Amino acid sequence: MFFGLQFFLMQNINAQVCTKVTKPVKYTIQSGDDFFSILKNFQLDPVMGAGGSLEQLQTINKLQGQTSVETGTEILIPFKCEEQIIGWRVIDRGQYRLITATRIETTSNVGKVKSENTGPDSKTKDILDKAMPGETTVDLDDVKGDNTDVSDALRYRMICEGEWTGTECITRYSALYATGSAWFNRYDGVDRTTGGTGVLLSKMNPEIGFGWTNYWNNSLRTDLNFTTLNNDIQPEVREVPIEQGKKVLNSFTADVRWETGKWGVKAGISQKDRLFYRFNPDNIFIPDDGGVVVNAVPVLDIHAGVSYMVKQMGKFRVDAELNLLSMTATKTSGYVVQPGTAYELAATVMHDRIREYLFGTVSYESSQQNTDILLQKATELGFKFGYAWKLKDW
Repeated sequence: MFFGLQFFLMQNINAQVCTKVTKPVKYTIQSGDDFFSILKNFQLDPVMGAGGSLEQLQTINKLQGQTSVETGTEILIPFKCEEQIIGWRVIDRGQYRLITATRIETTSNVGKVKSENTGPDSKTKDILDKAMPGETTVDLDDVKGDNTDVSDALRYRMICEGEWTGTECITRYSALYATGSAWFNRYDGVDRTTGGTGVLLSKMNPEIGFGWTNYWNNSLRTDLNFTTLNNDIQPEVREVPIEQGKKVLNSFTADVRWETGKWGVKAGISQKDRLFYRFNPDNIFIPDDGGVVVNAVPVLDIHAGVSYMVKQMGKFRVDAELNLLSMTATKTSGYVVQPGTAYELAATVMHDRIREYLFGTVSYESSQQNTDILLQKATELGFKFGYAWKLKDW
């Protein structure tokens, strides 16, 4: 009896060694996963039998009778002890922790889980040292979650210079960037007096620019941008002489943007030189035979837009954006430019490079802004490439 009591007490003592899990632990289903392989991978055998880990997993996730679910689904894992989680890469999301199938070096502190918010792990250190073979950034395939968290992960890595915690990071920082672009422009006009029509096409116009982006917190950022464009009109197809005064066009833009998850909204103002043309007054009644005078007019616009992260592809992300513009009235030599409207569609691909990153944008804009002597539509197609340098956190 004494030995039986001793055995019973030893069992209770051993049971106390197991530290209770402090937060729910979830796992994101990967392609090819099933419940059996997941449980065995995390050493939660036996997986079969009444009260076994398989039954527990099915019960807590309300998936009785199922052995797998759709890729990308997050499921609760029936861990009972904190010690069982040691050695796995874990991301603390506040209410729960996301465990990945990536092994990490364990610490000597028994009973404590090495998670992302306890400091840089070995993989993060490799990012900082740029010692990962063939890589300079974390492969997001190691961190599967909903697209919102993956998108944030990209930004956090860039902000933290590799010290990515998954949920916490110094989020106030600035970045300078430079851009180079190529634009094609088309201007369609109808003379109000004679009804004569004209189409002006530009050459491939080069543009350079630079800007300053400031992140105030996780979601709010401001952007100041200046560009200068050399807009050179092609010879008119009917060999009508073209008189173009100013060819160098400048623009200045100030935006405020709010981003949350995959969505973003923005509003801002810009001052942009826009081209307007008129038929030569000396030949106003014979527009097809007269010349064309092109003027550059500074126009102020107020704009608002919405963006959406379409795709996350490892180190790349693709964003689509729609902007609406309201252009104010102004005057130029000999005529008045009336208010107008425009819309812009853009698609951007960004490459995360921690301290520095590349991005490319394709933009299309269509505008309608008439003058008191001309009905004019303008369309622009541009290809922009940029390089950004992150400044010191502030």
